[in-house]
Amino acid sequence: MAAPLLCVGELPYCGLMNQKPAPASRKQPLVILTTARLILRTTLEQDISILQNLIFGDSEVMRFAFAGAPMARDAAEDFIRRSFTFGESLTGMAVLSEKSAGEVIGFAGLSPCQALKADDFEIGFVLARRAWGKGIATEIGEAQLAFGFEQLKCSRLLGLVDPRNAPSIHALEKLGMRYLETIAEPKRGNRSIYVIEAGEWRQRHAE
Repeated sequence: MAAPLLCVGELPYCGLMNQKPAPASRKQPLVILTTARLILRTTLEQDISILQNLIFGDSEVMRFAFAGAPMARDAAEDFIRRSFTFGESLTGMAVLSEKSAGEVIGFAGLSPCQALKADDFEIGFVLARRAWGKGIATEIGEAQLAFGFEQLKCSRLLGLVDPRNAPSIHALEKLGMRYLETIAEPKRGNRSIYVIEAGEWRQRHAE
């Protein structure tokens, strides 16, 4: 059985938080949220090359993410600087690391999303190969849902995924998200939209 390809929530379709390149980050990142095993934090300068090697330059990881192919180093760095949060923002793509070793294992975050022509947020996660098959997608996904509904007071949250990416679809379904529709985006192909309402999420956690 092939290792799962966990790539959900690709930021370009749903709009970037800040179109200007990010300045050099401070030495201590802002921690956005934590789970039993994970830390989601703002981005540091040294994360750029790590993410290039682990994510953007890996053809298997990028198979169902963004345009479906690895990014050149310059393009990846430009994308990270424009798309990731380096400062005080709690939304946008952020670095995901393991608590135990402190090693970067991917990125995740809640990002503004106009896929349904409304001011939504979508959850997203892209994991390095060494993080596959450990339940990390579900763990960070649950944390993002809680953050979106409890901290950001969202009425619903979305997840966009390549319809061929069965492992990521399975992760979204485990989170209680339901399929809504598939949209076509010229630069990235088809994306299936999954959604969960705040009331649905609260009911699941009350049971």
